[in-house]
Amino acid sequence: MRPTVTIFDASPDDDAYFREHLGGEFRLTVTESALGEGAVEPAAEAAVVSVSAASRVTAEIMANQLPRVRLVACRSTGYDNVDLEYARAHQIHVSNIPAYGDVTVAEYAALLMLAVSRKLRQAIVAVNAREVITAELTGHDLRGQTLGLFGAGRIGRHLAGIARGFGMIVIATDPRPDQAAAQEVGFTYVDAGELLAGSDVISLHAPALRQTHHLLDRVAFGRMKRGVIIINTARGALIDTPALIEALETGIVAGAGLDVLEGEKFLQSANERQLLTSAVVDGRSRQVLALDVLTRMPTVVITDHNAFNTVEALQRIREGTVANIQAWQAGKPANFA
Repeated sequence: MRPTVTIFDASPDDDAYFREHLGGEFRLTVTESALGEGAVEPAAEAAVVSVSAASRVTAEIMANQLPRVRLVACRSTGYDNVDLEYARAHQIHVSNIPAYGDVTVAEYAALLMLAVSRKLRQAIVAVNAREVITAELTGHDLRGQTLGLFGAGRIGRHLAGIARGFGMIVIATDPRPDQAAAQEVGFTYVDAGELLAGSDVISLHAPALRQTHHLLDRVAFGRMKRGVIIINTARGALIDTPALIEALETGIVAGAGLDVLEGEKFLQSANERQLLTSAVVDGRSRQVLALDVLTRMPTVVITDHNAFNTVEALQRIREGTVANIQAWQAGKPANFA
């Protein structure tokens, strides 16, 4: 009997590709819904579930609603949306796509860096309002400025190359430094304190782990030079949002380009009036209120997980997912998380 595979978070192009490349080997179910508390039924019999970062694969879901699952095939580099501890304890393989977005995400980080440094959002608003005041739209050259990378893996190194093309000085901190790569691209490893104090732009390229949670908090912002720009295309939980708001309001941070936000999953379902009038502001409400403040700040450019979204990257994700599922089926699981 062919194993059952359920693909969540699928676009029509995903549907067509996976049916063509997996339909012969597996019984396939494809749905545009995310896997979560309210959308598990399509995978009740699945040996394999494939998810994007929009889905949440919790211990409770795996234990109670996915009794047959043996592989969670993540269509992303990060896998913090999967309870790895539970999966490993119950011999459930978890795979990822480690290299689909090296160029793609790095280019997007550079786009955000340019947009913030040249006040693109304010310029567009001014033109739409027919109120262009040139002096209020004065930005900064990137040439000669220092870019600090928290994380110098594939994406960080590619961004370093782009930044060197702009004429920037690049410094980085990483738990696994690669001196050969640093020499080839042209950047220098420093400790976190030196990076915070010396960077004109800080870009985050670290995974969401216990030790990276709120990597940029109130203490970290206090160590930065005044007027720094913050870029985040990694994970929202790397930044303490209220601390970022405070740093923006006090001028420590001149602007931010954010493709990911802490608590972003609450935005679409939040009842703002209810939250504002609630007698008790819980952690969820606090995150929603902080996000609301952040989205109204003119010096902040916010997009919604769009850094990965190119034709080329999506094709690499599909190809990598098929390869991971087929490798698992052959008894040789690849790209283990």
